[in-house]
Amino acid sequence: MTLSLKDRALLVKLFHKNGDRTTIALKKFRTLKALRSGSGPMTAFGLKKMIDKFEESGSFDVKCGRGRKAIPSTSVEDVATALQEASSSALGTCSARGIFQTLDLPVSTVRKILRNILPFKITHVQELVPADLPKRKAFALQFLARMEVDNAWPCGILWTDEAHLHLQGSVSTQNCRIWARENPFQMQPLPLHSQKVTEWCGFTAAIIVGPFFFEEIGPSGAVTCTVNGTRYETLLRNQLIPALQQRVCVDSTIFMQDGAPPHIVTPVK
Repeated sequence: MTLSLKDRALLVKLFHKNGDRTTIALKKFRTLKALRSGSGPMTAFGLKKMIDKFEESGSFDVKCGRGRKAIPSTSVEDVATALQEASSSALGTCSARGIFQTLDLPVSTVRKILRNILPFKITHVQELVPADLPKRKAFALQFLARMEVDNAWPCGILWTDEAHLHLQGSVSTQNCRIWARENPFQMQPLPLHSQKVTEWCGFTAAIIVGPFFFEEIGPSGAVTCTVNGTRYETLLRNQLIPALQQRVCVDSTIFMQDGAPPHIVTPVK
């Protein structure tokens, strides 16, 4: 939230009128401006920082030259030297924390320098054998040829896959980050082996098929089961095909799946 000079001056007045207490000053400001609780205009720390700068300079203007300080060239050289020495050691490896402890530099500075020295991150890719290359080229040419005839044909591709869904509300921190204005100081304990279901789903540009679940009926009800070739074939025959027949789109649907072991067993092919 951008504050005008008048609003900044009001915050300073409220701060001093309420015993130099930032939280009360912000609460009074929200009441005067009809703002929702917790909706700004800044944090208590931000208000205290703004007031300290105002008392120091007598102005709300941003100081000239404000911004991130350039990292000294000597620090860059020190980190590069430490990295070279660590690479030549018996272990042949090092960490940002190890370097910052050695050089007595902030770990954030060391990380910035390392990101410039070593900008590339190793990633895993699918192994390709020589026989794969002509197949990939043939597929790409076939795809382009079909696009020239009908550029809407990819809309009929049914993209499919399976996924595990945890019933305790587990969140994968690899692809999900939850941000909050304040530290909630709360923990959500999760069991080591949480209950989950395995579902299959497919979609085209126009429809969604599923989800269908891999489960078997036990004494206590439905139980999630492991996906194997037999169960996968059963799902395709008994659930996917009838669902496409119901939508009258079997002939116009192009089926897509990855190369997981259950997908490439002989009965499925």
